[in-house]
Amino acid sequence: MDIKILLTIIALILGIVYFAIPRIYKYYFKRPKLIVEIEPNKGLTSSQTFIRFSSKNPVGVPVNTPEGISIYEFEWKFDLIVRNNSEVNAFKIKMCQHKNSNYLTFKKSINPNKALKAHESEIIPFIFSKVVETKHKDRASHFPKVPNEFKDLMLHLEYENEFGTKFYSRYYFNTNETKFNKVSKSELKFWC
Repeated sequence: MDIKILLTIIALILGIVYFAIPRIYKYYFKRPKLIVEIEPNKGLTSSQTFIRFSSKNPVGVPVNTPEGISIYEFEWKFDLIVRNNSEVNAFKIKMCQHKNSNYLTFKKSINPNKALKAHESEIIPFIFSKVVETKHKDRASHFPKVPNEFKDLMLHLEYENEFGTKFYSRYYFNTNETKFNKVSKSELKFWC
């Protein structure tokens, strides 16, 4: 083969690679990075409400002693902040919580039809509440500054770049950390 033809073929291949790599990067690898943070809500951030005395109290024993058992509702109010920490807009954002978490109640949701632009954030107020049957003396152990159940809670965000490529963020309540790994389809059935 002639050296001129070989150089022409190599130059053609290099030219195609030179123009293809940035486009491939833009479509499949240039991604928004959504991170999640939690802050206490403004104003009253936690409350405990007496519901009633328990039926487990012994008959004839006063219920207002430290050994008396009552049912309380404990409630914490937080703001979930979803922030786009990149130069790329995020589209079709879908937020899911793990199906085993019955304690979280979100006051609003993320609008999937609205893009979260670069360096913007969305604040979503939520309430964490639980009902506990406990002795009066043990009530404080069920009502820390941050709920004990946070160690088992996670949130999952699914979103797209402008070309429709899906990306993922997973927030762990116990470590206050966001990871960007993909969730397998078999695991995804436990979400949303």
